[in-house]
Amino acid sequence: MLDFEWNGVRFTLVKCSGGVLEDSIPMHCHSENSYELHFILGGEGTLLTDFGEYKMRQGNFFVTGPGVKHSQSGDKNNPLKDIYIYIQKRNSQKPNSFAKLFLDTHFYYHQQFETDCASQILNEINGKKPGWESAAEGLMINLLTRITRLYAPDGYSAPVKDENLNDMRFLIIENMFLYNKGFTLKELSRKLGVCERQTQRLLKKYYGKTFREKIKESTQ
Repeated sequence: MLDFEWNGVRFTLVKCSGGVLEDSIPMHCHSENSYELHFILGGEGTLLTDFGEYKMRQGNFFVTGPGVKHSQSGDKNNPLKDIYIYIQKRNSQKPNSFAKLFLDTHFYYHQQFETDCASQILNEINGKKPGWESAAEGLMINLLTRITRLYAPDGYSAPVKDENLNDMRFLIIENMFLYNKGFTLKELSRKLGVCERQTQRLLKKYYGKTFREKIKESTQ
């Protein structure tokens, strides 16, 4: 097992395996908080779910989450070969909106998704070379990010973290005092997207000065 955190959610990678699907997998569903990621490497077969029937072939990818009934069968003459990654959500006290996209999507099918990352995760887990936990954790974070980008609707934009927003505001203040002359507190506040009182607080935080003191300093 491998624990990792992604966008405010802690997961456990319960199992990662792969190979040829010799026998059919009967209809079943996963428990609450469980997600299985499937990467088809070759062969042909059929996936039957609550959402419909899908013909499986190389490059296909699908996710089955909590409560989704599904079964798999392979072509006897050209059996399916796949990698599957089984993860469970352990804790999600502070998931961001991007993580919620993943958690709330209990079934997803995509016709073409590259399998290199899944193969690397499997190799790290099976090989257990020095540092394999960190390598596998980083690969899982990358993989979940790329999968969830597929879920995101057109025009989706994740909210900016508070610390990043403050960094942007600091840069705006710096540039205003460096390259602009004669601007007012109201104009600076408008640039920052906050009220004048909040602007004064930011100036005190970053410089220990009021707007008037900072203006006077910049004209000396």
